[in-house]
Amino acid sequence: MSTAQTDFMNHRKSQEQAVIDAVNDKTNPLASVMTVEVNTTELCNRTCVFCPRIDPEIYPNRNLHLSAELAGKIASDLASFDYKGRVSFSGFGEPVLNKQFPAVIRAVREHLPTNQLDTNTNGDKLTPELVNALFDAGLTYIYANMYDGPEQRPLYEVIFEKAGISKERFKLRPHWEGAEEDYGLFLNNRSGMVTDPDLGLPVIAEPITHPCYYPFSRAMVDWNGDVLICSNDWGRAAVVGNVMNASFADIWLSPAMMEIRKKLMAGDRSDKPCATCNVNGTLSGRFGFDTLVEYYKREGHIKKDYAPMEPVEA
Repeated sequence: MSTAQTDFMNHRKSQEQAVIDAVNDKTNPLASVMTVEVNTTELCNRTCVFCPRIDPEIYPNRNLHLSAELAGKIASDLASFDYKGRVSFSGFGEPVLNKQFPAVIRAVREHLPTNQLDTNTNGDKLTPELVNALFDAGLTYIYANMYDGPEQRPLYEVIFEKAGISKERFKLRPHWEGAEEDYGLFLNNRSGMVTDPDLGLPVIAEPITHPCYYPFSRAMVDWNGDVLICSNDWGRAAVVGNVMNASFADIWLSPAMMEIRKKLMAGDRSDKPCATCNVNGTLSGRFGFDTLVEYYKREGHIKKDYAPMEPVEA
């Protein structure tokens, strides 16, 4: 990783440790949830070469958006089990293109008054006025993804300076540097939906053969309430429930999620979307993995010990 990428990953690790430290009952299986990503929109103003949207036949723009009402339902579900983690408005589109975005943030903040709420953005639509509106609604951080190059940094810094936002409340992510040696966290092949060897996004002929911690520690809720097994499942290959029909907690601990996790514990990524995904999956989320493995053992669902792994190269 570059210095900028390493700095950002250290930032993420410190956030994860803060969540672990805040958990009151580490035997509670719901303590495994450390990040909930929420897809706010199916629109994007860009067609990047590393994104499935580069081909509208594969991933077209759709005028579909998360409502403030549904955002409030998700947050209420999380609050019901004293959720300590972060809510990230990211997913598969450009969040600020949802015209209700400030209302969405406000609805979540109402139920989660102390949690970190952040958003990823390509930054193209950011203005000082919009930045202030998002923070006034309750946002904690903005992560601006720099896809074009380092020349974007001063442009973003000016916007945040004019908005009066301190440097502690925004991060600039260096996405232009490519995917090699970054564990698929800055650029990845979106579970096989986009490949470009020149960008370090290879075709995965054989599945990776070690565990992945994503479905143990990170949840993905789509714009319509569908819960996916992973935020990298751009093709929606594995939908495990919908928060309009069941509580988030019931979906997270459902038999469907357990069966998926049991395979991943053993390093079996043969099912979609994991079979064609190039994300390493072991750089973070170890606490969630440990927590759920111990829970499944206590409940008699598994007998074998599955030792957590140190990050390894895919």
